[in-house]
Amino acid sequence: MKILIIEDEFLIAEGVSLTLQSAGHAVTGIAEDLPTALALAGQEKPDMAFVDIKLANGSNGLDVARALKAMGIACVFATGNPPNRAQAGGVGLGYIAKPFSPRVLVQTAAFVAGTLSPCGPASVAPHGFVTL
Repeated sequence: MKILIIEDEFLIAEGVSLTLQSAGHAVTGIAEDLPTALALAGQEKPDMAFVDIKLANGSNGLDVARALKAMGIACVFATGNPPNRAQAGGVGLGYIAKPFSPRVLVQTAAFVAGTLSPCGPASVAPHGFVTL
């Protein structure tokens, strides 16, 4: 699956990227703010994105997720500041709270892949993933 990472903390973004690549996913890029996320999403057409809530340069992950949803890209928040249902407004599938384990990250990506697949079996949300 092609995955975009929206995270402004370099070491966290790199760790997420390496973990997802080790699990066989293609990381299409890392963005630290809304303009970069939109540019990468337009160029690379990812299947999904892991989105932090608090981003660089005054950007907000909720705004990023709204824009990505409009582009047909599924979003999961990966954040220390999880949104509630009212805040998320249906723009994210759910969230994993920092600090999350590599296992939870990989299982969440697999869960989203199964959710997006029209013929794939329905999978159970992994422990640590909260639906919105």
